[in-house]
Amino acid sequence: ASLRVDRAMSFLSLLAARFPAVRPTLAAVTKPTKSIAQIGAEIDALRIQYWYRSMTEYGQVWAKAKPQIKVVFSKLMNPAEVTYRELTVGSICAFQVYGFFVLGEMFGRNCIQGYTAGMKEHH
Repeated sequence: ASLRVDRAMSFLSLLAARFPAVRPTLAAVTKPTKSIAQIGAEIDALRIQYWYRSMTEYGQVWAKAKPQIKVVFSKLMNPAEVTYRELTVGSICAFQVYGFFVLGEMFGRNCIQGYTAGMKEHH
């Protein structure tokens, strides 16, 4: 078990050297200063704060989205003004939405192949 812990720590130190942005987080993992219970309590408090703020600040989000919606509608009304970059980004977003839809259907049906084929009864 000790060898496994040493390997994990050396892997985390390699990650910290390669990605300086995550160095403080990895340092906190390798040398913890809080118990798991304290971290869990902080996560719960932050989760409550996140959901409360996301619900109460929804009006501000909608207000910021209105100008962007106008741009999208103007592009849809004048398709000649759409750049290749915008077309590519839109296509990727549409493909992602379709992919999530397909995954949702697969999970909802509990089957990758689709609906089970059955014999249709005649009237």
